[in-house]
Amino acid sequence: MRDAYDFSQCKLVLRHPSLGIITITGKGVGTCTLNMTGDRTAMEVAADGTVMTSKIKDRRGSLGIQLQQTSEANLSLLKWYNYLETAHASEWDKITGSLTAPNTGEQYLLDRCAFQKLPDRSYGAQGSMQTWNILSADVQQDY
Repeated sequence: MRDAYDFSQCKLVLRHPSLGIITITGKGVGTCTLNMTGDRTAMEVAADGTVMTSKIKDRRGSLGIQLQQTSEANLSLLKWYNYLETAHASEWDKITGSLTAPNTGEQYLLDRCAFQKLPDRSYGAQGSMQTWNILSADVQQDY
């Protein structure tokens, strides 16, 4: 049996050859969500009802990182985005990453990542959370 789940043990590490490393742990983080966006199976039905199943090697994914707008991680991602916005296109999808959750034994490796867009922003009487969405061309799970 594994230990109890503890979000503070989860760690997201993002790397870029021109920008260095950002390590995100529980501080200032609301949630970190990993979604597989590509279908792994497709089924086609012939006129006689025969079903053909296709196994698809699509491991695209998206990573959503919800951060307090005043957090260091939010500021670091904003700096990365601003740099990459004006950098040569060859640098745009050079982010790699790893997401680990030691309490559950899960580890995910992300390759060829890029920002989907700037997060939506709101300004009001209270500070808010901002969600950064990063797309990955290849998400590998490693248990």
